[in-house]
Amino acid sequence: MTLSDATRSAIQRLVARFPEPRSALLPALKLAQGEVGYLPSETIAETAELVGVPHAAAFELATFYTMLHLERGPTTRVVVCAQLPCALRGAESVVRQLQTAPTIDHQRVEIERTSECFGACHRAPMARVGERYREGLHGEALEQLIVDLSAA
Repeated sequence: MTLSDATRSAIQRLVARFPEPRSALLPALKLAQGEVGYLPSETIAETAELVGVPHAAAFELATFYTMLHLERGPTTRVVVCAQLPCALRGAESVVRQLQTAPTIDHQRVEIERTSECFGACHRAPMARVGERYREGLHGEALEQLIVDLSAA
């Protein structure tokens, strides 16, 4: 057992909210990852059992979404959307500025781009920092993100 009783209970409550238990799998894996920090195979299997789906279904989902991590990583992950609206509004520039910011400890903060759309194209460019979304990343908003990541 890799999950705490509190997380196990939260997953069970989540499953009860859905008419089809499999629909709770993604948010359940996110809860598990939130506790453990990543999704080792034991945690994926335990989550699958709590949701009531085959282990293979949970592994498929865990390997499909870039927001789910199968390996331990840095304490902070920054994922910049690279879909067309974000790209047109400067996503590559955001990535470059974050990757080269001398105040960010790149041993603790990982910067990456993704082709996964975050669904806020009207506020592009944007990034997911951990589980929080940062939008309109140009000018002061980008400077503030760099400051926040420097303190991470």
